[in-house]
Amino acid sequence: MKKITGILLFLLLYASASAQFYPTQYRPPNLQWQQLETPHFKIVFPSGEDSVAWRTGRILESEYNKVQDLADGKLSDFPVILNNYNDRSNGFVTPFHFRSEIEIPPIKGKALNPQSGNWLEAVEPHELVHALHYSNTGGFGIGGLVNLFSPDLARSFHSAIPSGITEGLATYHETEFVAPNGGRGNHPYFYNQFNAVFDSQERWTMGQMSHFPEHNRPFNRHYIGGYEFTRWLQDTYGRETTRKALNFYIDLPFLGYGVALKHATGKWPATLYNEFEKSVAEERSKDTIAQKPIPTLGIPLQGASVHRPKWLDPNTLIFYASFYNGSPGFYTYDLNSGNLTCLVTTNSVTDYLYDLSDDKSTITYAYYRSSALYDRTYLSELVEVNLKDQSQKRLSQNGRVYAPEISGQNTYALQTSGASSRLIRFNTGEQTSKVMVDLGPHQIIEIAVNPKESNQWAVIVNKRGIQGLWLVSEQSVQEDLQQDPILAFSKGSIYDISWHENGDKLLLTSDHSGTMQIYEYDLQQQQLVQLTQSNYNAFEASYSPDGKRIAFILQKENEQLPAVLEMESFVYNEVDPYLWKPNKDKVAFMERPELGEQVETESQQWEQSSYKTGISWLKPRAVLPVVEEVGRTDSYQIGATLHSGSLIQDQAYSLELTGYEQRLWYDFSYRNKTYYPGFKASIFSEPAFRTLNFSSDQGNFSLPAVRQERSFALSVPLTYNLERNVYFSSFTIEPELRRSQIRYLPTGSGSAFSDFGNLTIGNLFSSLRYKLQQNIRDVQPNTGLVLFGEIEHYFSSTDLIFNVNNQQFRQSFLKPTALRGGFYTYLSPLKQWNQSLRVSLLGITQTAGVFDNQFLVSDGFSESVFPTANNALSLGTRYTVPLIFPDDGGLLLPLYLSNIYLVGFTNTVADASGRITLDQTRTVIGAGIRARFRLSNLALDIGVGVGYEPTRGKTNIFVGNF
Repeated sequence: MKKITGILLFLLLYASASAQFYPTQYRPPNLQWQQLETPHFKIVFPSGEDSVAWRTGRILESEYNKVQDLADGKLSDFPVILNNYNDRSNGFVTPFHFRSEIEIPPIKGKALNPQSGNWLEAVEPHELVHALHYSNTGGFGIGGLVNLFSPDLARSFHSAIPSGITEGLATYHETEFVAPNGGRGNHPYFYNQFNAVFDSQERWTMGQMSHFPEHNRPFNRHYIGGYEFTRWLQDTYGRETTRKALNFYIDLPFLGYGVALKHATGKWPATLYNEFEKSVAEERSKDTIAQKPIPTLGIPLQGASVHRPKWLDPNTLIFYASFYNGSPGFYTYDLNSGNLTCLVTTNSVTDYLYDLSDDKSTITYAYYRSSALYDRTYLSELVEVNLKDQSQKRLSQNGRVYAPEISGQNTYALQTSGASSRLIRFNTGEQTSKVMVDLGPHQIIEIAVNPKESNQWAVIVNKRGIQGLWLVSEQSVQEDLQQDPILAFSKGSIYDISWHENGDKLLLTSDHSGTMQIYEYDLQQQQLVQLTQSNYNAFEASYSPDGKRIAFILQKENEQLPAVLEMESFVYNEVDPYLWKPNKDKVAFMERPELGEQVETESQQWEQSSYKTGISWLKPRAVLPVVEEVGRTDSYQIGATLHSGSLIQDQAYSLELTGYEQRLWYDFSYRNKTYYPGFKASIFSEPAFRTLNFSSDQGNFSLPAVRQERSFALSVPLTYNLERNVYFSSFTIEPELRRSQIRYLPTGSGSAFSDFGNLTIGNLFSSLRYKLQQNIRDVQPNTGLVLFGEIEHYFSSTDLIFNVNNQQFRQSFLKPTALRGGFYTYLSPLKQWNQSLRVSLLGITQTAGVFDNQFLVSDGFSESVFPTANNALSLGTRYTVPLIFPDDGGLLLPLYLSNIYLVGFTNTVADASGRITLDQTRTVIGAGIRARFRLSNLALDIGVGVGYEPTRGKTNIFVGNF
């Protein structure tokens, strides 16, 4: 086992759970990368995305000084990669090959504040905060010391800070300093999730606000809680507080961020949290007006996140939902019986928009379809499902379409268009489409066709942060959308349009009051009235068939649940037309300059050119000491390891150089993914300790020796993703060819005992993962099958001639063929309780010790089982029972406990070299308790088990896998 010495090992593990310094990935071909150089950034982007790259440069440069004042740090020639091929939008900063990467297609749904302006203006200032605080490697402390050997590793210490702290800081900047009323901190959908929990009996602790949750909603809790705490901290202790804490932390990262906060504020985290809680409670007592709670529908599954209920008939709702203990997909809900039925198991595009056919026999929705070949490449596609027989039909092929709206034989949908969206139309069942509207940087959010007048559409568009409602006709939609909206708020947005069956009224959601509420707009009266009075958020409403009820979603503590409200319970508060009618100020706001326009003049000096990987990436980015024990001899290889990877992650290498027994040893590996499937190559010379046994006329004797193996290996890993939706299916095959030489050396110094013997070895590994599925609180998959197999064959070999004690000895290498493989299958007899059973059958057959057969054997045995058997079978079971989900941790001691679960297991191993008898089998049965937790952001799964062998009466208590 390799060990990086002393404090470096601890800090490396503390900072990052990744064992591979510079991972590689497949990107789609023919992107023809370009680059734009600005004073602080190198923006790398696909050909054709020039305007997005220049906008990115202007945004980042205009925000640089403000962010530096907040987070400290310094950037120069910092890489920002823009990609345009992933509709599952995201942005991130990574310390390993220090860079930021942002998907150009806009994020969909309500996650971000529309008043931020647009996707780029929301995501890029946020990621700039991360880039600058990562760049801070300190002065003369630990960070500065490690920076001498590996700046990337020194930066990665920031990854050990609990995520709520760093995400809270970035969210604080996007809220306070970017756009008027922008940022998630000004977004009711975001902050009312905090209020809903804070006003309950289950307030988030300091640890819960700081650590990202694995099994508890909301899964962006660390953004929400982290922002609320950061805002309070900055307002209470000064804007320099976080900067001071970060500077202290990077110098002494092993003390943790809690001690850094103590340094910056003079108070321990527990005291700070008590002050924070008291302050928020005082604010809530002033701002909260108690409202009569609106009852929600009884959902039998846990952890419900329900979206967009619609009416199939007066007594049946259909909606999209996901749960802790149920598969995500579309469900029906019987209002009379409370029965919940899953119709379609699927993920959804995150705006959750779908439509029903006029006769309500089919549903059309969008989901993210994964590329079969390329990493992190998802395209949004439309699917039509027949609700009677659940038959499915794809309506688009790599169309990048979502938010469908069906009207007669036409299907309207939105389509990804650069960093925005456009409206398209195609006839149902056809692949070809027609672009109806493209508003450039202005993003179309949703469209709804009047059920009584198909020529009239309601359209929501975001123009520079004003997200309003337009009424347009199909023939003049492009021109109509250039006019003023009929509904728009200065301090709020409009969402979720739904027509009344009569076509004279619209339901919509607005958050202009600070809380999302349901409103009704009467087209004839030109009147807007409020229908709901929710304490937190009410949204995504639809009329019942008779128009006398509405179904909608309520925020209730950690869940989003469906509710039905009768007409007599509507509050009917008319909204002052001044608030929602367009005026000069709103129109001017929609026409305001884009973020970064203030650096337009200086940007004319920037240079754009073709991007080439070149050879500069070969310069090591990490140089670390290595100590590796050779066998169990208490003797060690000592040296250094070097790592680097290319900027766009299509190539990477590692090189280890060590000294042992007065000789130089090396291990070089190289991965190339510039094309699919790419290849892996390695060249190494490695020592291993062996004891040689010799027989001669003078008797038998043993001799300690060092075996030197030097090899060249070439492999071609190929993975094909069959399905990556709710179920996961993939096929992997990896052929490898090795050319090896082996000889034996004396320990200490001296001439070799033998010349090199030559070996040519072929290996083929393959696996099939089929229909694996795992719900949020499952410990292991609840369904699916894994098949795998590996074969290794020695094609050729030469004998070794030993010269020992003036005698010659010959050793012949056999030419063995070895095969191992098996399957795992998963079942879930009690799926609703997140329990699951894994059954495995594994086997090995070989003519020599090529593979270690102990991969068949459970850790529950007290000793190795049939270690020399060349033919063996293993039958195993593993049953998991989640007990509790504590979902809590600390900040001073950055320990977060996710869940605790029981495991019951059995394993029977048989020596299959001949006829299998009872004496040739070993069986263990056992149980254990395990916990999943994180030390900061380092994920761990540790347990204690006991194994009992009934035929031998042996009991073994152990820590390990079971």
